[in-house]
Amino acid sequence: MTNKKNNRINFSKIKFGRRPLVHDERTFELSGYLDNENLPPLPKQHHWGKKIKKDKWGVMGNFRTNLCTCAAAGHMIMTWTSNTGRLKRPDDEDIMKAYCALTNYIPETDENDEGVEALKVLKYWRKNGIAGQKIVAFARLQDKNREQLLKTIYLFGGCYVGLNLPKSAERQYNTTKKWTIPRGGKKRDAKKGSWFGHMVLVTGYKNDELRIVTWGQEMIMTIDFWEAYAEESYAVFSEAFIKHDKTPTGIAVDILENDIERLQKRKAGVNPL
Repeated sequence: MTNKKNNRINFSKIKFGRRPLVHDERTFELSGYLDNENLPPLPKQHHWGKKIKKDKWGVMGNFRTNLCTCAAAGHMIMTWTSNTGRLKRPDDEDIMKAYCALTNYIPETDENDEGVEALKVLKYWRKNGIAGQKIVAFARLQDKNREQLLKTIYLFGGCYVGLNLPKSAERQYNTTKKWTIPRGGKKRDAKKGSWFGHMVLVTGYKNDELRIVTWGQEMIMTIDFWEAYAEESYAVFSEAFIKHDKTPTGIAVDILENDIERLQKRKAGVNPL
């Protein structure tokens, strides 16, 4: 998949896999959580992936199969566990197992390799777990809300982001390793979704840039790029991000549980996700 001579990736031979956003009125809105006065202050910069060596993330099968939504979940598990105890890296088989359950994909024949929606993965993750790790809840960010994005990254160990990538992102990946809005902004290769739909994990932020993990590698994405090309972004609440009854950012478990209960009550009359 990678040309070792120049470290370029042949994207005609790798996979993506995020299907378009689906709406569900039962999905928590993050704004209902972030009005809590007990939240810790936001630092100017932070990076949750610094305890993981850059070559240790792993592709998790996304060079062969359209499972980026599941691979990004695996990378989130790595980020959480590396910051609360011993790093747990999901086996590729665990990621594949989740993808097969979600899509009826048949590895032997590559049948039904059509990708899967992020929301479907999140619901499965909460109910069934991925690599033995269940999540407690998840909440969607408001589109283009930068404050929510930065708070999500810091407070919950990263942000689960679905992009409609422009064609320009292919060239940038193989050259600068930085996704930015192309100069001019209206070129054909800058069109939203002109390349593919893709899921990434955002692990940190600094100034106007985000640090992300995709295809097992770390790279940079500008916040402007996120604002222009993100179709959906989620905060994910996980017990894997808890140590000694608190998150690394100092949120107590009972506060987290109370806030989730409060969000559920706001959905009164509708079954929890």
